[in-house]
Amino acid sequence: MKEFNYKARGKDGAPTQGLIEAESEQAASSLLVSKGIFPIDIREASKSSLVGISFGKKISRKDKVFFVRQLATMTGAGLPIAQAFATLQEQTSKKNVKTMIEQMIRDIEAGGALSAAFGNFPETFNKTDISILASGEASGKIEEVLLHMADQTEKNYKTIKKIKTVFIYPAFLTLVVVGVVAGLITFVLPQMEGLYSGFGADLPIPTRILISVSHFLRTYFVFIILFFFAVFVALRMYIKKNETAQYVWHRLKLSIPVVGAFVKLSYLSIFTRTLSSLIASGVPILDALQIVSEAMPNVIYSDAISRAKDEVKQGKSLSTSLKKEEIFPIMVAQMIAVGESTGELDKMLQNMAEYYDDELDNMTKSMQSLIEPIMIVVMGSIVGVIMICILLPIYNVGVFTKK
Repeated sequence: MKEFNYKARGKDGAPTQGLIEAESEQAASSLLVSKGIFPIDIREASKSSLVGISFGKKISRKDKVFFVRQLATMTGAGLPIAQAFATLQEQTSKKNVKTMIEQMIRDIEAGGALSAAFGNFPETFNKTDISILASGEASGKIEEVLLHMADQTEKNYKTIKKIKTVFIYPAFLTLVVVGVVAGLITFVLPQMEGLYSGFGADLPIPTRILISVSHFLRTYFVFIILFFFAVFVALRMYIKKNETAQYVWHRLKLSIPVVGAFVKLSYLSIFTRTLSSLIASGVPILDALQIVSEAMPNVIYSDAISRAKDEVKQGKSLSTSLKKEEIFPIMVAQMIAVGESTGELDKMLQNMAEYYDDELDNMTKSMQSLIEPIMIVVMGSIVGVIMICILLPIYNVGVFTKK
C-alpha cells in the first residue's frame, strides 16, 4: 500500500485535503469517490506537493500535550477554532510550535478541515489523532473529541515517560562507570607502568592482562568506537528493513526476563487506550483495529491485532478473536466480551487502560528499586577488579620486602 496526498471537495462543495492509503492513484481516487469525496489532485506522498508537506520540525511530546490541551479547553469554552489557534500562536514562544500553528491557521482559513490541517504534520500527529479528529468533524462533536484527544495524548505521554524513567538511571550509571574505567585504564595505569618497571619482578597475570588491554585500547580507541558505531547503525538499518530480523528482535524484547513483562504491560496499555479512544470517537471497529495495528510499536502485537481484525471482518467477536492470541492475557478477552455484551466496549477498554497504567506504575517502582542496587554492585565490582589489578604488584612487592 502507498500513501497519497489529496485535494478534494466534499458533497457540500467544501474543500478538503488529507492523506489516504491505496495501491495506486486510480485506486485512491475510487476510494475517495466511494466516500462521497471528489478528488481534485492526488499525488504520492513521497513526491513534493503542497499537501502533506511538514511545514515545521517535529514538536516534543510535552509541547504536543500542552497544545492539544489548550486547544481543547478553548474550544470547549466556546471559542471558534480560528480564534483559539490565534491565541495559542500568541502564547507560545517556541518557533517550531508557532510555525506549525501559522500553517494550520492558513489551512483552516483556506477552507480545509481541522483533521487535514493536523495531517500536514505527521511527525507530530499520528493516524490515530487524525482519525479521532475526522470522526469528531463528521459527528459535529469537535469540542468533545478534542478534550478526549487531549486526555489520551497526556496519558500516552505519561506512559512513555514511565518507560524512559526505568532505563535512564541504569544508562547514567553505565556511562559513569565506563568513564571511570576508561580513565583508570588510559590515564592511571600508564603512569603505574613506570613504577612497575622498577620492581625487577614479573607482574601478576591479571595486571599483565589489564596492561595489554590498556595498550590495545589506547592504540585502537578511535577504530573501536567507529567499529561499534558502524555495527550499531548497520544492525539498526538491517532490523528496520528486514521483516524477519525485525520480527526476531521484537520477539526477543518480549522474552527478556523482567524487562519483557514491563514492555508487555506498556503495549497492552497502548492497545487498550488507543482502541478505546477510536471507538469512543465513533470510528468503525474494523478501521479502529487497522489504525491500532499500525500504531503498535511491536510487529508481534501488530500482526496479532491484524489477524483479529480479519476474524472480526468475517463476523466473529473481538473477544473471541483475541482469545486465540497468546500475547494477550485472557483477562483482556474476558473484559472485552463484557464490553461487547453491554454495549460499552470503549468504557471497558478505558478501564483496562487505567488498570495497566497502575500496573506499569507499580512495576516501574519495583524495577527502579531492584535495578539500582544490582547496577551499583555490578559496576562497583568492575571498578574494584580493575583497582585490584593495578595495586596487586605493589602489594606483592610489599609482601616480598617483608620476607
